Amino acid sequence: MNLKHILLIAGAVLLGAVQVDAQGQNLSIFTANPDARTAAMGNASAAAEGLYLYNNPSAFLTTDKKLTSDVAASLYAKETGIDGTFGLYTATVGYRLAARHAAFAGFRYAGGLKLKGFDLLGNPTKDYLPYDWTIDLGYAYQMGKGFAAYAIGSVIFSHLSKNATGGAFTLGASYQNRAVSIADKPAHLVLDAKVGTIGPRLDYGNGSKASMPTHVAVGGALSVDVADRHQVGTALSTRYFFQPSDSKVFMLGGGLEYTYNKSVALRAGYEYGDHQLSHFTMGAGIQCHGFRLNAGYLLKTTDQGSNYCTIGLGYDF
Repeated sequence: MNLKHILLIAGAVLLGAVQVDAQGQNLSIFTANPDARTAAMGNASAAAEGLYLYNNPSAFLTTDKKLTSDVAASLYAKETGIDGTFGLYTATVGYRLAARHAAFAGFRYAGGLKLKGFDLLGNPTKDYLPYDWTIDLGYAYQMGKGFAAYAIGSVIFSHLSKNATGGAFTLGASYQNRAVSIADKPAHLVLDAKVGTIGPRLDYGNGSKASMPTHVAVGGALSVDVADRHQVGTALSTRYFFQPSDSKVFMLGGGLEYTYNKSVALRAGYEYGDHQLSHFTMGAGIQCHGFRLNAGYLLKTTDQGSNYCTIGLGYDF
């Protein structure tokens, strides 16, 4: 099996929630959402509350916290005919440098599958254990009047049959307003837009290259305190992957959240995706003394997709 064939197969199985007909979009570490809270709300990642680096870094600047940290794990349903289980594992930390500045660092690892290798005659050769990891650094700046901007840089190492290293960056801007009122009830509005994963193709050698899953994302979230101990929220976001050019994907997701006493939350949503990539989403969360525990489950709507669950633990102070 030559490297091009390995790349195509790995693209199909590693893509997880965005497995687009094995047309070269194999860097699922950039396309999968690691955040359990937003995953449960239709993958509407504009509704950031934790894992800020991989959602909306500037959202951290509107909190009264100095330090934020999160770990998360996403496990995907086992693929037929593929050994192993695909997983995405994430850790991140953020620190407020001053009233208008925050810095972030994170690490992601995606892997866990075993691909059987064959030569051109169909005879079995060695097994392949593909995996990716990234080191990510981010910065957010509060410009004033609710507007903020952020930038994220990533270093990536990818292993298929051979290794490749590269880099990518993301640029985004957001608007937040905590002085909004809906039917005379206090509300919090978040709007976010970004261009993500911009970078050159990864070169695995022998003329085999993989394009970055460059995309545009736009979304918003609104939460309303309907009573002293009751809050409802909604979120909506869309992503359009325009690179690689032969693997374009449009995603649209939204969801609802009910929170009791700022401590217990229930969530549900739906994510539409091209190429039979849609999901029903659901989940729950608990917050207590700065700690938060969230879980989300995404149920595929066709046999072509993937079911997966995400669990995240975070702490702010």
